[in-house]
Amino acid sequence: MNPYSSIPYSHNSLKVFEVVARHMSFTLAANELNVTQSAVSRQVKQLEDELNASLIVRGHRSIQLTLKGKELYEVLGRNYLALQSLLESWRMLPNQKIVIRAALSFATRALLPKIQQLSERYPNNEIVVIPVIDEEEGLRAGDYDLFVFTTRYGKQFEDDPEILFLREEYMAPVCTKPLMNNHGDMKTLLSLPRLHPTLDHHDWRVWLKKIGHTDEKPVRNSTFYTLDLTLSACLSGQGVAVTDLLLALPELEREYLFCPQEAPVHYSAWRYYCHKRTDSAIVDELVEWLKQETQHELDQLARLSQRHNWGLPTSLLPKTSD
Repeated sequence: MNPYSSIPYSHNSLKVFEVVARHMSFTLAANELNVTQSAVSRQVKQLEDELNASLIVRGHRSIQLTLKGKELYEVLGRNYLALQSLLESWRMLPNQKIVIRAALSFATRALLPKIQQLSERYPNNEIVVIPVIDEEEGLRAGDYDLFVFTTRYGKQFEDDPEILFLREEYMAPVCTKPLMNNHGDMKTLLSLPRLHPTLDHHDWRVWLKKIGHTDEKPVRNSTFYTLDLTLSACLSGQGVAVTDLLLALPELEREYLFCPQEAPVHYSAWRYYCHKRTDSAIVDELVEWLKQETQHELDQLARLSQRHNWGLPTSLLPKTSD
């Protein structure tokens, strides 16, 4: 069954009528369509006969649309405009957009502050950032040029030329200074409420195990499901979060967040990788820029570690020149 049985078989007659109605002139319509005026008139008459409806009232020197003609013109105008927009979007060059999919926490805390920098670096490209929660399902799914993701199963990507290792995670506890009541010791910190981005409290459990700590008294826990919410709660003084220090660098630099003296910093089980899905010079350049930015952040973390005497093993970061 044809769902459009009332629409004329010849769509060209609809197009001709739309041009005539837009110009309110057979002559101007013929000029736009590059045909004779009589050919335009025949097409409109054929459409009227097929629809069994009068669309145009022909005068000596002008024309007018009937009520049905006006209704048809309005419908055609809206739909031709939508069709024009769609086809124009198809003709856009693929390099006009740079689509970056990224782990939610990386997108909001690492990429978002650099959008202006990226826009200035690529003035002829629109930067599109798509945050992803389920990163492993997002790999090779959907359209993107570059995907920055974390995984605990990095070994499976070692022989994949499209996937590049970016960095480790460097985990330590952070909180606001007022929450510590002017105490900077680990004992005070470990007694404070703990904030978690996952229901299994994985980051805290791993970090506590690495420092060999066992709680003597119950400690209150709160879970916020995402790292961004967890750090927001941390910044508002709700408790202590074990987090990747590189994602909290601005707050640590400005001392909005506090990491205790000699706090042990450990690798996470998770590592950052990036997947180049588009083989182009721009994406290659973007990856190199991302590596340079990552190295800059690692150097910044090394300087902060030296300043605050964090327990950061020297083997984890390259030596800085200052």
